[in-house]
This record gives sequence, C-alpha cells and structure tokens, in this order.
Amino acid sequence: MKVLILSISAGGGHIHAARAIETYTTMNDPSSEVRMIDTLKYINPLIDKVVIGSYLKSIKVSPSIFGKLYNVRDSDDVFANVSNKFNELMALKIFPLINEFAPDIIVSTHFFTTEMLSILKVKNKITIPCVCLLTDYSSHNAWIHPQIDAYVVSNSDMIGEMKEKGVDPSIIYDLGIPVKPDFLEKYSRDETLTSLELSTDKLTILIMGGTLGLGKIRNLYEELKRVERDFQMIVITGSNKKLYSELIKLKATSTKETKVIGFTDEVNKYMQACDLLLTKPGGLTITEALVCSTPLGLFSPIPGQEEKNSQFLLRHNLAVTIGNVKNCKESIEDLISNTIKLKEMSATSKYFSKPNAGNDIYNLMNELINKKGLSQSRK
Repeated sequence: MKVLILSISAGGGHIHAARAIETYTTMNDPSSEVRMIDTLKYINPLIDKVVIGSYLKSIKVSPSIFGKLYNVRDSDDVFANVSNKFNELMALKIFPLINEFAPDIIVSTHFFTTEMLSILKVKNKITIPCVCLLTDYSSHNAWIHPQIDAYVVSNSDMIGEMKEKGVDPSIIYDLGIPVKPDFLEKYSRDETLTSLELSTDKLTILIMGGTLGLGKIRNLYEELKRVERDFQMIVITGSNKKLYSELIKLKATSTKETKVIGFTDEVNKYMQACDLLLTKPGGLTITEALVCSTPLGLFSPIPGQEEKNSQFLLRHNLAVTIGNVKNCKESIEDLISNTIKLKEMSATSKYFSKPNAGNDIYNLMNELINKKGLSQSRK
C-alpha cells in the first residue's frame, strides 16, 4: 500500500494524527510505503511561516477575534471563496508530488489540505481515494468539500451535524482520532511518579496547554497553590520556554510539590499517573485523555473549535469546566473533593474512547483502495 498523508503543523494535533496513521499503516503492513508531508512547509517555507505564524499570533494575542473569524467562516461564503483561491494555488503546487509518488490513497488531517484534494478531484487532476480525518469533536464547513471519499470523525454526534451540512452519511465513519500506540500500553503509576520524585500516595494533578503550552497556565498554577487540600502537580509546558522558566520560579514558593516538564514524548505516562487532567480542550489532548480514562477539568478554550469541543465533553459528562482561571480556587477544591464525580468521568470516558482508531482507519483505507480497484476492473 502506498499512502500519502497531508497535514499542516498548526499546533500539534494535526501532525500527531498524521504520524499516528503513518505508524499504524506500517505496523499493519511493513511493506507499505508511506509519505507524511507538512504541506505548506513543503510547498514554501515562507508561506508556511506567514500563514502558521499569523494563526498562532491570532490565538495567542486575540483569541476572541479568532473565534469570531471561526464562526463567520462556518457560515460566510466570502471567507470560503478566499480560502478556495488560496488552496487552489496550493493544490497546483502539491500536484507534482502526488503525481510523482502515485499513492494508492491520500489521507488529509487538516482542512486546508482537504480542500486542496477536493480541488484536484473536481478538476479531474486525480482520481485517487481521499480520506479526511477531522481532528476535533464537532464539525465545521472548512472541512467539508466535494468528492472527498470518506470523512473519519471522532464521535457519532458529528454524523448528524455533517448530514445537515450536506454530507452523505454513508461516507462518514465514526472511527475516532488515532493516537500513537504508546497510549494503549499500561504504565505503572507508582513507577512514573517515583521517577519524577513525587509521592505515590498523593492525589496528582496534571496540567497541560497543548504542544504550544497555551492558556493561562501561570494564573492557574497560582490559584492551585492557594488550595488548602494537599496534592501534587505535574505541569507540561510544551514548547513554551517562557512559561517553563516562570513556573520553575513559581514552584520555589509553593507548598505543593511540583514537577515542571517542557516538551515531552511521554504524555501517555503522565496521563495514566494522574487523578485529574486540567487542560485546554484540544482535539488530540481530549482523545488521549479518553483513551487513558483520565478525568478532565477544562480551562482557556480557544474561541471557536475548542469551545465546541468543550460543549461536547460537558454534554456527555466527560469533563467539567473550572471557569475563570484567575478565580478558580473554589471550583478546583470542589472538583478534587468530589471523588464520585471523578470516578464517573473516568468510567464514562471508556464508552467514548476509540483505542482501535488507528487500526480501523487502516482497514477503511484498504476498503477504499479495493473498491477503487474493483470499480476500475469493471470498466
């Protein structure tokens, strides 16, 4: 099987999902040939820097404006037309790679690359089966385009949402978002905490802000320092070096034992070792937490998609919101004292997690390739 995976490194989630598909493909078929492309960076590093840089700046500096643009983009044809013109140019740039590699199937984990593939199919440039993997917990018009052969979604609620947007439900597959196989391995809580020089007997809270370390984590930590109940914390700051330095200083004056970690590939171990995860509701983080059956407390959702993710989690009793980070002390105290609620969230997550997503998507890819071959043989 020859598989081309197109993604874009806007945050970590899209790329992580792409790498997971790459991993499961080679695990299932070691003879397969897989290419995973960070598409804008491949086309032109300067374009990638401008587009992704603008995106990151908007969610850091003006998240409310980003949220308004998100909502307008979901309903306004003007924004859709601008996106279409940009992606039409990008599609023509990526076409030579597709033509040269000649994949049996193409998987997209970003809405930009999904639109590029749609443009190429509409123009009859390619007839290769194309799969779109949505990396969040609600749909958006930016992902939906003609002639995409299959949409893989994280939950069944999205089937109805996308049907209302005009997508044929027969091509929507509720298979879930794939996580790397490490998340399916069981790790000893005691060994993980001991390796961090933390107690194996204390309630443990993990705090994350995604790959970029976004959200008001510093303010959250200062509130947690004030909570009277004894517990310990693990804080993952991702690639945010400034936040890492600030927390190293803050923990020196805290009575709560704290381990501050920068970028890490061992999030799976820390999730399995904690009793509660406080996080922004990014699609991949949610998926990883559900697989690990980790109770979720939500803070600082990026307006737009992460707010939609949050609504899904709250609707299904998979998480609670801790409200205003700058004044969340009481919310945290109530949450960590409510052991029944924590156990309920952990138990419920097992019904919504899809640990076999990677293998199921691989099987779907095979089905689409075989269907394409059968169709051609009948001509």
